[in-house]
Amino acid sequence: MSTSKRGPKNRPNASSRSKGNTRRPNSGKNSGQKKSSYSGKQGKRNDNPGRLSGGAPRKYAKKDSSRDEDKLDPIPGNREWGGLARKGVLRVYHDDQKELEMNLEEQESPETIELEPEELERQEERQRKKAERDRRQEELQIEARAAIARAQKSPSRKKKQTPRSYKRKPITRGSSQLGEMQPRFRKSFGQERGKKNLKHFFESMKAYEEERFIDASRKIRPLVKVEHKIPEIYELFGLILYRTGEYQKAAEELENFRSFASSTDQHPVLMDCYRAGKRWNDVDYLWAELREVSPSGPVVIEGRIVMAGALADRGNLKEAVRVLEKGWKPPKRPQEHHLRRAYALADLYDRSGHLPRAREIFGWIVKFAPDFVDSKYRLKNLN
Repeated sequence: MSTSKRGPKNRPNASSRSKGNTRRPNSGKNSGQKKSSYSGKQGKRNDNPGRLSGGAPRKYAKKDSSRDEDKLDPIPGNREWGGLARKGVLRVYHDDQKELEMNLEEQESPETIELEPEELERQEERQRKKAERDRRQEELQIEARAAIARAQKSPSRKKKQTPRSYKRKPITRGSSQLGEMQPRFRKSFGQERGKKNLKHFFESMKAYEEERFIDASRKIRPLVKVEHKIPEIYELFGLILYRTGEYQKAAEELENFRSFASSTDQHPVLMDCYRAGKRWNDVDYLWAELREVSPSGPVVIEGRIVMAGALADRGNLKEAVRVLEKGWKPPKRPQEHHLRRAYALADLYDRSGHLPRAREIFGWIVKFAPDFVDSKYRLKNLN
């Protein structure tokens, strides 16, 4: 009995014994490393540092604390930066990578996916329609912006009015008979000076006919500076200025010619000078005067061409066509002024939309003068 009573008291509890022999994995840093380095039974160093030996098995193998310089840091950026900065860099880096992958997929998708011909055709048709819609939308936006800009213009701004016509003494008769030039030069400049100036005048006229306008102007300028009443000097100098594009000065000289010579011979040129300056009232006045005097057929035709051009410049194409159409009949043997009138009329027909009439007149011009201006090219475009 005594033996049975002593037995249980001296025997250690099984649960306490198991607790005493259990090794904790994190019981100590130094002790854990020391125990894991050696084999428990043989006392030898373990060649495999990743394998634990001795004691109870660990749940997790301890990570190698040695730093591997060859491995890349999963978070880009400087390792000395703070955690927040490195996370921001990582997010930007991931976004860039995602965008790059999407672009590569878009580039590779047309190559990898093969569409049937019908589907490819439908896709191209959809792309064309989309491009057309985008283009039309852009045009509408431009037109809308232009309309808004026009609407926002100041309403107080008045339309520029045409200047009034110059006051002139009307011409009711034909050109006056001027007579020989030598006596008139001698009377205006004197005996010796008149002879010399007459020589300069003919030299300037020759240069003008040869289209050497600078030499022609240099020869005749000294004659213009002296006050005189010789219409031919004003006429020649005005024509030289007209050919060099000085329309305002040319108009002044040709007005002097008109006044001293009482002539309408240069009215078409004078009208064209005022047309360049948009002095429409002067153009209308000179055209009415030219029609009333009617010096010759070619001069009136030239004036008719200039008047029609002035009306077209003002946007009145219908009236311009009417001016050139009046009395027009294709001659059997056309001259230069007939071809000029026909070309101007065909051009107005083309601009106003009367293409059959324009084609007919351009064909008539090409028949008699194939190289007249660009009639052949205009006819080819109309056909």
